[in-house]
Amino acid sequence: MGLSGRARRLHYVYSWRLRYWWLDTRQGEIARRIVMYAFALIAVVQALRMANAAAQPPQPVVEAIWPWWVIQLIIMLVSAAISYALAPKPEAPKPQEIDAPTTEDGLSAKHHFGTVWVGDEFLLAWKMTGTEAIKSDGGKK
Repeated sequence: MGLSGRARRLHYVYSWRLRYWWLDTRQGEIARRIVMYAFALIAVVQALRMANAAAQPPQPVVEAIWPWWVIQLIIMLVSAAISYALAPKPEAPKPQEIDAPTTEDGLSAKHHFGTVWVGDEFLLAWKMTGTEAIKSDGGKK
């Protein structure tokens, strides 16, 4: 068992031990109550801070020199320019160079029914594709 196997085993064992301690023991119940009281205390303190901030007179609003959306737009444009400059340039596609298999004249298509093992392969037809450019008629029908 390698180091990662040992680490996974220790993680598995101690996660179950922690789960057992948290859910099934008296000390786990005490720990759950302490966490609950701590969160309740934090909520009360935050509510008092909000009430204190609401009781204060409003502060004068200071306008920013640059609106937030202008800064975000500048960041977006700079990151797009960097991405475009660092992107790898794709090579032009090469034309197809395939050796077409030979076929025998007069060979008919074989019909197989069910699941069978076919040992002799044959090719009934072959057509090179992608060698002619696609022409547009300008959207006319």
